Amino acid sequence: MADHSLTVPDASLALSEHALAIGQEFPNVETCRRTLKDIAIALHFDLRIVKSDRSRFIAKCSKEGCPWRVHVAKCPGVPTFSVRTLQGEHTCEGVNNLHHQQASVGWVARSVEARIRDNPQFKPKEILQDIRDRHGVAVSYMQAWRGKERSMAALHGTFEEGFRLLPAYCEQIRKNNPGSIASVFATGQENCFQRLFISYRASIYGFLNACRPLLELDKALLKGKYLGTLLCAAAVDADDALFPLAIAIVDVENDENWMWFISELRKLLGVNTDNMPRLTILSERHKGIVEAVETHFPSAFHGFCLQYVSENFRDTFKNTKLVNIFWNAVYALTAAEFESKITEMVEISQDVIPWFQHFSPQLWAVAYFEGTRYGHFTLGVTELLYNWALECHELPIVQMMEHIRLQLTSWFNSRRDIGMSWASILVPSAEKRVLEAIADAHCYQVLRANEVEFEIVSTERTNIVDISSRVCSCRRWQLNGLPCAHAAAALISCGQNAHVFAEPCFTVASYRETYSEIINPIPDKCLWRELGVGTEGGVARVDISIRPPKTRRPPGRPKKKVLRVENFKRPKRVVQCGRCHLLGHSQKKCTLPI
Repeated sequence: MADHSLTVPDASLALSEHALAIGQEFPNVETCRRTLKDIAIALHFDLRIVKSDRSRFIAKCSKEGCPWRVHVAKCPGVPTFSVRTLQGEHTCEGVNNLHHQQASVGWVARSVEARIRDNPQFKPKEILQDIRDRHGVAVSYMQAWRGKERSMAALHGTFEEGFRLLPAYCEQIRKNNPGSIASVFATGQENCFQRLFISYRASIYGFLNACRPLLELDKALLKGKYLGTLLCAAAVDADDALFPLAIAIVDVENDENWMWFISELRKLLGVNTDNMPRLTILSERHKGIVEAVETHFPSAFHGFCLQYVSENFRDTFKNTKLVNIFWNAVYALTAAEFESKITEMVEISQDVIPWFQHFSPQLWAVAYFEGTRYGHFTLGVTELLYNWALECHELPIVQMMEHIRLQLTSWFNSRRDIGMSWASILVPSAEKRVLEAIADAHCYQVLRANEVEFEIVSTERTNIVDISSRVCSCRRWQLNGLPCAHAAAALISCGQNAHVFAEPCFTVASYRETYSEIINPIPDKCLWRELGVGTEGGVARVDISIRPPKTRRPPGRPKKKVLRVENFKRPKRVVQCGRCHLLGHSQKKCTLPI
């Protein structure tokens, strides 16, 4: 037998693992073909099929004069095949290069299936290297890409099957999680996918009964085979962690789809509560979102994401001094303080006046915004959606939603366990802030006016605290929902526990209530009902078969953005503090009191 050890990563191991023997059986002829193909690749020789039909399979080495040959035949009365004759010695040199005729797309798919099951983000370039390292074979990028696509389809089903299964999937969510909302909408005579909306009963209950009345709205573009946009409305739990309330996938982001999403959100909240909380909603306030919120939540306070506003200001003026004053204006607690900062900015540049007319301070400035943000100024949901889009863009739509459901289930379970381990009144993040306020309270002089009103005197200014209304003239108590240092001083002076005067949404009891419900699992799809065809007012019934949307990712590589020469002349990086947001120093060197 020829020595192939130079081209096989471990020749002796390959020989022992892929040895054939007379009498060896295979469950069917397809398994026989695959096994012989694997042997040919492992031992680096080309295989030529002489005969292949229902009853026999004969193959030999493709090199002229090499005696290697195998004859496999069907066993009588059973579906199995067995090796009848075998000439197992090679006299040829085998394949002298890294390319192999048997390394087809199907073989690549089978070779990487286990790795892709563990890591769906396994890239074609990584597949190339993995196959070369493990098998000593070089395949093209296109083979690797198609092999991954075929393997993903074998593991998770095709994109087309995912859309077809959506009505049954929604039925399973409603059946196994009673009270949940799960609906899919089709459009046109072909029943092409248009919209999907999912909100679990556990999330609805947790938001209405324990979360603060604050919602973040954002979207992420999907880059899978049929594109689409992922929409989300997320709340914030007692310990400042994101709490997704409703998730939707739409064929395209537009005003109409935002109006639909917000209307579904309004319906689920209205159905589940008699007293709709007056919400504070944060978003990038695009035209479609603004109109939808005004239509379905007319009493809500709808504010800008501060990151969006600040980046627009920074990119518009490109002036470090202006940006520093802007952040001072953002966190100014009173209208007088805010207006003084505006005056400073106008003295530097008159152009800030039209900018402030376009971005009204009533929609983002602490001094003017009427809603309660509880210290939240930016959209934490943005990063969550980006991660979901990145992790799921190669999965069919049902598998994508299952990935999200499993993550929500994991969060509910782990946070439920964490909440049960806490013995304090407030959750850790709120506990820390109240303790800081108590520590700062000792430097104030407290003058009691009556049973509930106090005058808090310091060297800088005097503040009035009303402990019955939970109001301080500095406005921090109202803005954050936690006693400020002035409130803590007043409460300590009259023997009260400052922790008890925090908003209920910051308590451990609320945190436990948030995650008290369970998101139940969904059975395997083989147990779902088979689907027929049917529509009802655009809403997909269980018996509808949904086709993919018309939008589809264009073929080929995405075009690279052309960079202009001036883009390479980047200005010197300016450090921005993560605590006070001023430029020129880091959070570590920030002098602002904690």
